[in-house]
Amino acid sequence: MSTLVFSHASTDYPDKTSASDHDRAVHFVGSLPAVLTGDHRATMQWFLDHSTDTSLTGLPCDPDPRWIIDWLDGLAAVDALEPVRTGRSADYDDMPTYRLKRDRWLESEDLSLGRAAHTDAVMAARAQLHDDRDFPPHQVSIPNPYDLSLFTFGSPAVAVTHLPVFRQAVLDDVHTIHRQHGNQVVFQLETPAVLATLDRTPRPLWPAAVRALAKQVARVFADGPRDATWRIHLCHGDLGHQPLFALSDLVPSVQFLNALHKQLHRLRIPMPAVHIPMCTGTQAPSTDPRFYRALRHLRRDIDVIAGLVDETHPKASRTALGLVETELDRPVLAVAAACGHGRRLVPQAVANAALARELARHTTDTPAR
Repeated sequence: MSTLVFSHASTDYPDKTSASDHDRAVHFVGSLPAVLTGDHRATMQWFLDHSTDTSLTGLPCDPDPRWIIDWLDGLAAVDALEPVRTGRSADYDDMPTYRLKRDRWLESEDLSLGRAAHTDAVMAARAQLHDDRDFPPHQVSIPNPYDLSLFTFGSPAVAVTHLPVFRQAVLDDVHTIHRQHGNQVVFQLETPAVLATLDRTPRPLWPAAVRALAKQVARVFADGPRDATWRIHLCHGDLGHQPLFALSDLVPSVQFLNALHKQLHRLRIPMPAVHIPMCTGTQAPSTDPRFYRALRHLRRDIDVIAGLVDETHPKASRTALGLVETELDRPVLAVAAACGHGRRLVPQAVANAALARELARHTTDTPAR
């Protein structure tokens, strides 16, 4: 079985797998249960220890097991904002939202995620890791600016109005990280807002919504470092291990990704590999072939990370992988859970990683790349 090899010293990390005989990598979305975080070296070592005999797409070390909740809570200290609603973020109905104070404005420094300083600390901790394999690049979590604005203000219209300052805040970190660490890092753009927006949009209005969402994401890549490596994590949300909305098929993901591919092709920017969630914290991977039918319409040069690893439904996960690769008519780049492990208990996270390793080596009837 062929493997992905990454060198400590090299700065040229491939974004695509040279896969044969159905070899797949394992992709970790990023977060871990809170009890496993806090020490950067130990966090990264966990991913290495639970991915033996497989290749990794990246080595994450996310700062918040609840994605952006710490950041969202911290906005209460921003002088230009005032709370509209308070909450403990136990679920999606219990999240704080804000509004801009009269005659005030936001600066990008007010909205910083602190990813640059965090990445510096993580990269220093990598030197203390122990593993017989060479390490993949560090995977830096980058929330989509539209998501940050939407969660801050709770309104799509207001979110769009303030989008430029959120985009600048994100890109300040991205450019700083890339200048400091180059291709030793890969950036993962994370966005539940894309699929949530389409879920709330009547289907006759989807063409306009899809174009707008694709242009917004493409703008992030276009304004970022041109030689940076990106991946995309589409998401259904997982706060409290509950999704933002029900999952009925993969049509929204495929329509958005094809539209984004078109935008990036026009800008002469490579299309990133894409993590597509195919189950949720409450919904097992479907074993109905019709659920995956939209994948036959996905552009063939889009590398897919299949988010279908569900430790509570291993048989369905195996069946789903075969159905996905049948519709794509090619192996997937990697397998993954639908979201990070931050809302799981430790035994569940361990079981999910073990199933991911199994599925990475699982044989299907799909032709090799």
